Amino acid sequence: MDINKSSLHTDIDTVLNNYDFDFSDVEVTSLGNGHINSTYKLTTSEFEFVLQQINHDIFTKTVELSENAQKINTHLAEKNNQGEYPLAVPQQLLTKNGDTTIKIGSNYWRLMEFISDSYTLEEVSSPEQAALVARSFAQFSCALSDFSAEELSVIIKDFHDISFRMSQLSTAIANNTHNRLAQCQDIVDFCLSQQDFINSVVEISQKLPLHVTHNDTKINNLLFAKGDVPCAVIDLDTCMPGLLMHDFGDMVRTCCSNLAEDDTSTEEMVFKYDIFEALITNYKEAFGDTLTPLEKQSLIIGAKLLPFIIGVRFLTDHLEGDHYFHVDRENHNLDRVKSQFQLFKLVCEAEPELLKYAE
Repeated sequence: MDINKSSLHTDIDTVLNNYDFDFSDVEVTSLGNGHINSTYKLTTSEFEFVLQQINHDIFTKTVELSENAQKINTHLAEKNNQGEYPLAVPQQLLTKNGDTTIKIGSNYWRLMEFISDSYTLEEVSSPEQAALVARSFAQFSCALSDFSAEELSVIIKDFHDISFRMSQLSTAIANNTHNRLAQCQDIVDFCLSQQDFINSVVEISQKLPLHVTHNDTKINNLLFAKGDVPCAVIDLDTCMPGLLMHDFGDMVRTCCSNLAEDDTSTEEMVFKYDIFEALITNYKEAFGDTLTPLEKQSLIIGAKLLPFIIGVRFLTDHLEGDHYFHVDRENHNLDRVKSQFQLFKLVCEAEPELLKYAE
């Protein structure tokens, strides 16, 4: 194994003993750069797999999470076999006992198929690439349109509920457990001044239909094959009943800024109109006539909401001592807050121009 920390090595060996594969000679390397879970690639002479340790502090419903993924993958595989879903569906591997996860100590693990010669990308580099991203995530939701969202467990309650996230922030402000409020009071004041926007989100959310949504539609949650062609949607951890404006908004959040979400050069941020046009045009086209007029309007609100709500979450985590998101430096979450709120402002400024795409 390339990863030679003894306790991790032992845990991985124990996990793999629960599967019907020969792992006597396996190479283990870290895979990806997610905020939450720890993910590894396993390579043997015959197979390639993805092994993931699920962060049970964040995903407390770990079994339900993997069961959700199993239901979604089964449905998508059927659609793929019928020619109604063009992307591959990497499956979870069941243990010898038929389980989707294995628990070692207090940690939960799962084994998944790895699509050979596939890779991820960290940023959208062109409108053409943005079009592919939008179509892939739209195809994912379209293929699940006849799957009842109510069949899925809610993994993180109120995940994109702006009222709940503002309530969490209010508690963090009131408690100020790490004495960080003074250094970011101006940012807190800006956040609290957006009540009219928050009210508009609450109002439209009550009128929109539920879908099975991915809820983390970053480009690095797509696998690509040779030629930068999307071949699979991955990371189904936050798949739940939700609203399409959340998925679309997260694409805008992660594709339409010229800066990384933790870049400190916020004054140099620009909003990429050409990327936005590619995203919304291709997202709507992939759905065809199935989007309601209100859902089309909601996409613009989602484009504002996701930078704002993620900024609220980063701000809450900063005030509470950085216990949710991985941080690599002092004030890392605060840097993320500034970036997200700057993007929110830019989308708001662009809104008059963006509204033409809501028709």
